[in-house]
Amino acid sequence: MSAIQNSRFFPENSHFRAGLDLPRAGDRVFDQAISIAGWVDRRSAGLPAPVIQAWCGGTLIGETSLLASDENRLSARDSLIFRLLARFPQPIDKERDAQIQVTAIWNENPEKQTIGEVSVRLIPAQLLQKHYGQVLAPTEKSVLHRENIYGSGPPVEEPSAEAVRLVLEYLPGQSRVLDVGCGAGAYGPPLINSGHHWLGLEVNSECCAILDQRRLPYRCSKPHAKNLAAENEEFDCAICIEVLEHISEPDSFLAEIARVIRTRALFSVPNIEIIPYLASLQVIPWHLLEADHKNFFTRASLRAVLLRQFKTVEVFSYAEHPLPTREGIKMHAHLFAIAEK
Repeated sequence: MSAIQNSRFFPENSHFRAGLDLPRAGDRVFDQAISIAGWVDRRSAGLPAPVIQAWCGGTLIGETSLLASDENRLSARDSLIFRLLARFPQPIDKERDAQIQVTAIWNENPEKQTIGEVSVRLIPAQLLQKHYGQVLAPTEKSVLHRENIYGSGPPVEEPSAEAVRLVLEYLPGQSRVLDVGCGAGAYGPPLINSGHHWLGLEVNSECCAILDQRRLPYRCSKPHAKNLAAENEEFDCAICIEVLEHISEPDSFLAEIARVIRTRALFSVPNIEIIPYLASLQVIPWHLLEADHKNFFTRASLRAVLLRQFKTVEVFSYAEHPLPTREGIKMHAHLFAIAEK
């Protein structure tokens, strides 16, 4: 923490004392979310309250006129603190080193008094390229509601590489495979290219239009239909990837999957077991928050619901969450089940 002294403005050779606490030298900061904090000498601020301004390369990135008493600082009797959340008016397009300068200015004297300067590494936030970045931009003035946040994203056309590997490992060779709730057909091309006879089954009209565009074989089911659009044991196997959590009546749905296959069904669902492991970090995997999720599975509950329709069930976890627990242990964000008739 540095203090800047300047006697040109204050009478009787008094000193302007101030310091900058955040950001720290060498910090990496996003261009759209820069936390700035510091202090000024209470006697310096005892004139009409100053406006605290943050600058970068001649660009004003934030300001505040609110000063507060600092009860935790040892010199609380002599200092006031300020906090502000700064951002660049126009997003930057690449990483670069930058100098952030924080100043104080009084209406009576337009000359800026420097509080502190610090060198940081500016990182582009690139919000438009991030999940929900456009909705949650710092310039968003609308009060958002649950339906604006906890929603499903667009249909996925590219599958999880790890899920594809598992599906291919546990499907018997050259199987007739029904992809129940296939969405935009992400798993169609890799299964077809591996010699399986893949057919998608989808109820969403938007996804069916994408399947047409991609020229993938599929059947479009009617909404709220009680039966799947397939004959008894028409298929060797079924896959059901990230679908079962959306089904309001899983028992009848699973009974239908068992009816239309001869041997094996593969399932993937979000792993709700991960929540307590990440709770101390105040983190919940984003996928678990989708508004349409009706079922939340542990390994035991997934196995139990599948055993009501299948003779044997094995469940394991996969897909490491990118954030380890506070103990430094990686956890898996999804459960994978192999169910045999």
